[in-house]
Amino acid sequence: MKKSLLAACATSILFCSGAMAADVEASATASWDASATKDTTSLLVVTPLRSVSFEYAEGLKAFNSQDGAFDITIQGQENASDFVLTSQLVTNTLNRAADGSTLEVGVAWNGEKLSKTAPVTMIDISNKVINTSSGLESLAAGYDNNVDRTSTQSAFLFTVDSATSDGSTATPFASLADGYWNGDVKVQFTAEWTL
Repeated sequence: MKKSLLAACATSILFCSGAMAADVEASATASWDASATKDTTSLLVVTPLRSVSFEYAEGLKAFNSQDGAFDITIQGQENASDFVLTSQLVTNTLNRAADGSTLEVGVAWNGEKLSKTAPVTMIDISNKVINTSSGLESLAAGYDNNVDRTSTQSAFLFTVDSATSDGSTATPFASLADGYWNGDVKVQFTAEWTL
């Protein structure tokens, strides 16, 4: 009787332990802010071609750099004698809500840093400011074409230049707590035709 009771207990333990084992499953839902815009009539249209995401490189104690590609279209103006295209930094701070730390993103055009105080000249026909490796040569060629719109693509160089631990106190990147920062990097483009 002891043997059969012992066998019954051992069997029930095996079945119970098998019944208690459970599969482990996890799921997560991703959400994207999405919108769509089409503008084929404005004199100047600039469209970012992809988002920018920085990753911290622990061995370098710095964040990687990214190309901020954009598409730019102008409607040329008949009888224009000059055309100037400039860009200026509007916003460039990434924030982390958990601790108030920030990252400042630098934006450079052909090696020249954009600022919030003064525009950077990208094209200036009368002063012969046209970088032939910038990708904007077709805009320089089409600024006085009022029949066809002229489009091309180019890119800024985006870098994480500095950090704060609380929004005001400068800190090395290596001293930041692990986490996620987000925000907008905005650049204002201004096109001016002289008629």
